[in-house]
Amino acid sequence: MDVLLFGIIAERAGSASISVEAVSIQELQQELITRIPGMQALSYTVAVDRIAVYEDRVLRGTEEIAILPPFAGG
Repeated sequence: MDVLLFGIIAERAGSASISVEAVSIQELQQELITRIPGMQALSYTVAVDRIAVYEDRVLRGTEEIAILPPFAGG
């Protein structure tokens, strides 16, 4: 599945998206830690089909996945 990356996460990955094979949110997070330097130290939210997800769940592979760092602004 393609995973959209934003902000500092995209900068560290060197791309605005990466392809990942994962069957759950937890597996996705482990894959991101393996592939993106310093990922384990970053705060972020996983969004599935544009809804923030805060617990593990099964992924079918057809969802839109986005990894969102904290946003600031006003």
